Amino acid sequence: MNKKTIISNTILFVVIVAFIILFSTVFGKENTLIGVTTITAMLMLLERDLTNNPISNTLKLILLNLAIGIAAFLADMNMWLAIPVNFTIMIVISYSLIFNLRNPLYLPFSLQYLFLLATPVGLPEMPLRLVSLIAGAVGIMVLQMVVNKNKMAKNSYTKIQAICNALVTKIDKIKSEEDHEDLDKQIAADISTIRSMIYDKREEDFYLTEEGQKNLNLSASLERINQLLNKVTKDETEHELLNDTIDFLQAAADSLEDSKDVTIREINDSFSHIFRKYKQDDSHSLIVLRMLNNMDFLRDSLVSLKSLEKEHVNIVKKMEQIPAKFQRLSLFQVPRHTKSIKVSYAVRMALGITIGSFLVDYFHLQDGRWMLFTILSVIQPVYELSKRKMRDRIFATVIGAIIVTILFTIFQGHTARTILILIAGYLMSYIKEYLYSTILVTFSAIGAAALITGTTEILTLNRIIMVISGVLLALIINKWIFPYKMEDSIRDLEKMNQDTIREMLQEVHQKLQGTGNDHSIKNLLIIANMIENRMKLNKQVSEKESGKLGSIYLAPSAIYELYCWIDKYEVSEETRHFLSSTLQDITNHLAKGQSLKTTVDRLKQNLKISPDIEERLIESLLFEVAAQLTPASDR
Repeated sequence: MNKKTIISNTILFVVIVAFIILFSTVFGKENTLIGVTTITAMLMLLERDLTNNPISNTLKLILLNLAIGIAAFLADMNMWLAIPVNFTIMIVISYSLIFNLRNPLYLPFSLQYLFLLATPVGLPEMPLRLVSLIAGAVGIMVLQMVVNKNKMAKNSYTKIQAICNALVTKIDKIKSEEDHEDLDKQIAADISTIRSMIYDKREEDFYLTEEGQKNLNLSASLERINQLLNKVTKDETEHELLNDTIDFLQAAADSLEDSKDVTIREINDSFSHIFRKYKQDDSHSLIVLRMLNNMDFLRDSLVSLKSLEKEHVNIVKKMEQIPAKFQRLSLFQVPRHTKSIKVSYAVRMALGITIGSFLVDYFHLQDGRWMLFTILSVIQPVYELSKRKMRDRIFATVIGAIIVTILFTIFQGHTARTILILIAGYLMSYIKEYLYSTILVTFSAIGAAALITGTTEILTLNRIIMVISGVLLALIINKWIFPYKMEDSIRDLEKMNQDTIREMLQEVHQKLQGTGNDHSIKNLLIIANMIENRMKLNKQVSEKESGKLGSIYLAPSAIYELYCWIDKYEVSEETRHFLSSTLQDITNHLAKGQSLKTTVDRLKQNLKISPDIEERLIESLLFEVAAQLTPASDR
């Protein structure tokens, strides 16, 4: 923890407290908790760029908030009416705000619904409550427009520079034979960040902006350079190429800080110098040739990005029609299968909140809201995560309850107790691990309630009972109602990755026929990257899966390089026929689940006898793709 972190966390805490106080002042104490969930949503949604369609997104948020407010009002009218209302609204929130490949966004909205159930208002107060919900939705978009309006322009240059500098450091480590695994992780993370920004900025969930396309090409060329560095041998020419690559990457990083005219001239001069050096000799290894190809791709993308006028940054060229596979499915086209993580989580959460809420109403359970908050917390999309949270939740609740009982016994004054609660809230900005943050949450919840009632011991006992009850109910639901385990998630991601790779191969094949869709291949590359990231997260928490991901997750970047090569250079009829037949062969084998060993062996033999440099380059790309799609045991 450094001084900068302490200052930023302190400022953030003050801003959060000030916002909640202001919200409460404007909309009344009965709507204070809406202020809490609003600021939570504002901060959580900053990871997504919603500024591309601000009016549409604002209306969606307003409709969602109003639906939550009206549903909570109806649920409070009658406990029997609450059953279908609670189930329906939780299905809507959970299903629409959990995603297969991205972090979920349901938490602030689900929490907001539970807060409204716990603090109902009568019909006379409903107009102000609905206005506060509308204000909350508008507030989310206001912060989006302030922070994320030019997010890609603000952050992409910084990330690209960071990747270039990391690659330079990696080359130094390769030359000195040092480990560079941490650098690989940093480079992968920065590339993923760039692609996430591009993904959020799409029009109609498909069309990339001009700026987005240039940045995607930059990320692709840097990713390929990074992968090729891992293949560099101690061959004298290849080793010399490392020094030239350092010079070029440093020029690329510097070019992002200079004026447009200087940038274009210097980056072109840098590559021209390197290219002339190797052009005179046709006997270079394929690694050298492909590194030069990707350096040229990087140069071309940088020049295009720097040449892009400000007014054209967010322009979207909708030249191609959105393919059916990227169009939003209608209600009747949605696959009906219970193994879907969205369906599984939505049904489990809706059942948990519906049953829990009914028990609270039917038995008039004091402090029953804590059972609902527990259910919301421990019912997770993946079963293994739920088990861990259940254990941590009970332990943290007991520890938090003991701490608050002891401290409130020592400090009995209202001011002293308020200060203790504020300190607990402030410490939460530093503690991210669920177990320890829940201890602080428990302390704050019991402490805040005790400020009103003064009965710490009874509140402590009630909280423990309600938490245990919520955990038991969630345990039953997670285990028996549409369970979705880590093995299910890994299986679904692997299937999704295979489908994405087949689609990318088909796009390359169509490009050869002159009908390729540039937006499609770019979307598929981003999706492949998101699948890889999700699989990495799964492997971190899975007890059965371990080790690095297979080489199949490297294939998309090689396929994209092949697509870009075809797009940029004239391909002879003979080469076109060879590419087409080989791609069809790879696609057919993948569709049937057959081994690609024969194809890999054939391409390997062709590489040894092909005299033409262009053919060797293309064959080397095809060989790499086929090899990456072949399990190590079959190679």
